[in-house]
Amino acid sequence: MKRFIIPFLLSLIFAGLMAGCNQQEEPLGGAPETATLNLLLTDAPGDYDAILITFSQISANLDSNWITFLDTPRTVDLLAWQNGRTLLVGSEDIPAGRLHQVRLLVDSARVVVDGVSYNLEVPSGAQTGLKLNVQSDIPADAIYELVLDFDAGRSVLRTGNGRYKLKPVIRAMPRAVTGSITGTIVNGEHLPVAYAMAGPDTITSSLADPFTGSFQLAFLPEGVYSVSISDTTGRGFVEDSVSVRSGNSTDLGSIILQ
Repeated sequence: MKRFIIPFLLSLIFAGLMAGCNQQEEPLGGAPETATLNLLLTDAPGDYDAILITFSQISANLDSNWITFLDTPRTVDLLAWQNGRTLLVGSEDIPAGRLHQVRLLVDSARVVVDGVSYNLEVPSGAQTGLKLNVQSDIPADAIYELVLDFDAGRSVLRTGNGRYKLKPVIRAMPRAVTGSITGTIVNGEHLPVAYAMAGPDTITSSLADPFTGSFQLAFLPEGVYSVSISDTTGRGFVEDSVSVRSGNSTDLGSIILQ
């Protein structure tokens, strides 16, 4: 009988030891919590045919660790992504935690004016990395969308002799905490542009659709804004104290420029 009991006891002891080892190998607290981070690109209008930016890398800093979202060159026409339209430039599953910065490396750039393409001089800072401070917590299981909003009109400078320089003006904001202002310009045949102002600062702008007259001032942080619209003939419209709430759109209705 002992010949059967002893091997049986030894097998139980061995199984217990293996179970203990497996438990010790599991990380404390279980599997790490994760979320999804989407990086979206949008643009405010500029008086150009196209603004072509080639990004060589896009990365994000989460809890002091850099995560790469784009590591092969990609050329984007900024002016193709206006009036609330966005381009997904990267999506990654990340550890839940604090998002500190997003870094954009610009390889080269060109601007097209009246059908002619010009080289855009890229400052050294853009080549080594434009760092956008975010400082936002990303909870576990969230799908977190960060909007990178270029201002084309202020990002391209003409320096003379047919030379242009890129001086990027970019906002970075979580999409979930923004709202928008919309409207329709009845007499919008002369390229009206709408501006959202907070005090003396222009937060964003929108070129009205040439066929429908509609515009959208998108990705505005919650707050109160002044809306100013003007076209190439000098006609305009101003509406003060326009409230914006996160996740909502404030519609100004039909607008006649005077």
